[in-house]
Amino acid sequence: MRLEAILAIFAALALSGCGTVELFNSNSPPEFMTKREADFFARGPAQAMPPQKIPKDTFLSLLKKDTGYAFVRLADNRTGYMDFADLKPAPPVAPGVPFDPVIVEEIVEAPLPDFGMAPDEVPPHAGMP
Repeated sequence: MRLEAILAIFAALALSGCGTVELFNSNSPPEFMTKREADFFARGPAQAMPPQKIPKDTFLSLLKKDTGYAFVRLADNRTGYMDFADLKPAPPVAPGVPFDPVIVEEIVEAPLPDFGMAPDEVPPHAGMP
């Protein structure tokens, strides 16, 4: 009985670490960007080759988050791993301003005064004689 309880507790502890993986929809993954220049591992976080450097404020898509690392897709469709601490959520996309031809037609262009010519007489100020 005691051995079974210990094995059950050990199994629960061993499997509890597996719950940290988050998968995202690959068609519309959340957008993130790099906080600073970050390491990009094309073959996984434990690759033998030195990582590539991704510049600060690079936009990317988050495909999977797993124990401190994120599997990402860059704008040029390269995929790889980055430290999740180097990422921040991207700002929301600004809504587009619709083109309204009615408003554009109401704009009246007034000619600018010719500042190269000096007036012959300066009109008196309204409060002065």
